[in-house]
Amino acid sequence: MAIMLGTSVSGIITSCGDDDDGIIYAGEGRNSNKDDDNSNASIGSSYAMRYEVPKIRKGKGIYFVYHEANVSNYSTQKTMDYCLEYDSAAFHSRWVAFSFDANTKAKNVSRSNTWAEDPKLPASCRLTTDYFPGHDRGHLCASYDRLFSTEANQKTFYMSNMSPQIGDFNANYWVALEQLIQGWGRLGNYTNLYVCKGGTIDKDKNQVKGYVNHAIANGRNVNVVVPKYYFAAVLAESANKTYQAIGFWLEHKNYGYSGDNYATSSMMKEHAMSIDNLEKLTGIDFFCNLPNALEDNVEASYSESAWSWK
Repeated sequence: MAIMLGTSVSGIITSCGDDDDGIIYAGEGRNSNKDDDNSNASIGSSYAMRYEVPKIRKGKGIYFVYHEANVSNYSTQKTMDYCLEYDSAAFHSRWVAFSFDANTKAKNVSRSNTWAEDPKLPASCRLTTDYFPGHDRGHLCASYDRLFSTEANQKTFYMSNMSPQIGDFNANYWVALEQLIQGWGRLGNYTNLYVCKGGTIDKDKNQVKGYVNHAIANGRNVNVVVPKYYFAAVLAESANKTYQAIGFWLEHKNYGYSGDNYATSSMMKEHAMSIDNLEKLTGIDFFCNLPNALEDNVEASYSESAWSWK
């Protein structure tokens, strides 16, 4: 695999990864990315075919990265912690995906605060652990989403899972959506909750708020995208194999909550929408690995009353 640096202007690298077939996997194997799902993937334990994983894009400098972790501190059994699609031109993940199941919904450990570079990305696009100027290092897969083992929590602090977020948005508003989804994953009457979250990084869709300067592992500085919007797509699977889905779309701004004043989970109702509508906004094909008829049905609409908002 050839990795080449993109053009550099005044020390700012505009892209970092390049590959002849347009898909680069940080895990083992590749994906031919056929039209309707990720079924031609040959990575790891077919993580690309999991329900939470959206359609993986073709394009130069696109990395699909998956991270595994022990299911508890006392077990050597591995599960997927989370996975992501990293866009090396934006120096930002397009999305992260993970699930709450019998193992991963457990709360066995506490927050680790172990900020680290993502070892599965090359130095040419691997962000260092420095702070984002004027912004928080905001989790996409939240630290509190992954409490089933110390290893799982530590890996949520990889910088590929971080997004430059306005401090009050991160700590006082985005957190309300995180807590809502965590409640569904841990306390809801579901056998599995499949989640995909991210921030918008496509400047041609007017979905970039700005850029922050940041160091990468090879010693250069780069411009990291600051998303203009954040989103979440959630699919719930019940024991009888029935499904329901819901999407969320939040503008990245200060909503007037700061200090000890936090948004409530019920406030997220105003950001809720169908998955079909979320796909139109993001350009991402969520839940593409579902059978087509089921995918069409659950993505067409959502029922507010079918979800708990506590």
